Amino acid sequence: MGNTVTTMLRQTAPAFLAALLLAGCSPTPRAEAAPRCTPESAAALCAVIAPADAAEQRLHGVVVQRDGVTLAESYFDGPDREAGSLRDAPRRFDAYTPHGVRSISKSVVSLLIGAALQNGALTSLDTPFLDLLPKRAAYATPAKMRITVRHLLTMSAGLKWSEDELLSDETRMEFSRDMAAYVLDRPVAEAPGQHYQYNSGATVLLAEIIEAATRRPLADYAQEKLFTPLGITRVEWTTGRDGRPMPHAGLRLTPRDLAKIGTLVLNEGRWRDTQLIPADYMRESVTGVLPAERDWRYGYQWRVGETNGQSWIAGFGNGGQRLYIVPAQRLVVVITAGRYDRPYRENGAPSEALFARILDATR
Repeated sequence: MGNTVTTMLRQTAPAFLAALLLAGCSPTPRAEAAPRCTPESAAALCAVIAPADAAEQRLHGVVVQRDGVTLAESYFDGPDREAGSLRDAPRRFDAYTPHGVRSISKSVVSLLIGAALQNGALTSLDTPFLDLLPKRAAYATPAKMRITVRHLLTMSAGLKWSEDELLSDETRMEFSRDMAAYVLDRPVAEAPGQHYQYNSGATVLLAEIIEAATRRPLADYAQEKLFTPLGITRVEWTTGRDGRPMPHAGLRLTPRDLAKIGTLVLNEGRWRDTQLIPADYMRESVTGVLPAERDWRYGYQWRVGETNGQSWIAGFGNGGQRLYIVPAQRLVVVITAGRYDRPYRENGAPSEALFARILDATR
């Protein structure tokens, strides 16, 4: 599962120099590692995004933007782990190095469902999903025919599934030769639409729906309909044992490019003069449809919550990966880290605490 499909362009020297000129701090031997703050940002924000214990936190990068304008960013070296691997390896991170976003990949797949609606490849979220997968007709039992695309998006398909234990359904799925078949083999435990249950397999099925509806490989469709319009060229997908991109956890993007996705969400699917995602779908996507973990709610592969009195939309990823969108402040915050496969207090909680401090510093 360590194979990688990579599309990258080399950064030219003029662009690199331009990036340094934008910095509000003096160049250092590794300028991108130092906090970079624009005149619009407060000194307090620079201090927040470069904590003294960054190495201990396994913090890799932070980008803070308002309406697409960078207020501050910082990068740190540290151990990292590719999706599907069990080993950490030291890595150098900067503004031009893609980072594994893990389950934020799910939020991107949700955007691709929206792109398929925008382009007419899909017409309804309430279609039984197996109607869209004729090659999987053998799985079309009466119980599974009640599961719609919308149920997959909201992780309420009702399939028997668990990601809590070490040898979880997600792990077993990733080690299978056909991830979608593994998911489809799970029995139906309850009627769809009743309860949220985190299920990476639902995203795998959504990706197969996108490929069947568009007749394009997932990575190609994503590049054409999402990444290229956003000006994103450094894209990597970690692949599974079947050689296909892992849609639930395999995407790698630079933090700056992930921030572009946040800006797209902030603008209800519009990028500059082009509506890439239907606005009504985008609004539905980030509405908390079902209660999720803690006091959060879940939309279409996006979580919705509140921190320090500020409502946010977010994509979460294992290891502390976070993409936050704060509509009231027109703010996008990206956090990348390397705290994989740890309990919540060591995995996601430090990134959420950092986000809370960023919110305080940007008010």
